[in-house]
Amino acid sequence: MHILFQINALLRFLIEMITLITLSFVGFTKYKLPLNLLMGILVPIVIYVIWSVCMAPLSPNRVDLRLRVTIEIVIFGLCSYMIITKMSVRVGTVYGVVVGLNAIMAHIGDGIYGSSL
Repeated sequence: MHILFQINALLRFLIEMITLITLSFVGFTKYKLPLNLLMGILVPIVIYVIWSVCMAPLSPNRVDLRLRVTIEIVIFGLCSYMIITKMSVRVGTVYGVVVGLNAIMAHIGDGIYGSSL
């Protein structure tokens, strides 16, 4: 069972990277000039900083579970919303379901094995 949670941790990292890439891509391609720089550069950087300071498993400033879940809902919900409104409803829905299932598995794994898989 431990290997399942390790695979899920790897999948979670890939989802985090895909989220940043998707936010950059949608920001640059789906918005006009002044807003595309904000959405394509600044938003992914802010999300990266928030994630690395508050959410990373080995971060000394890692927040408690409730706040982590809230931050995840905001970040992944924003990405899912941008995909749904700017690209495809089907792709955004699949992204949201995959992220949701992955988050549930990640939090179960954190509860069983601790945060440093």
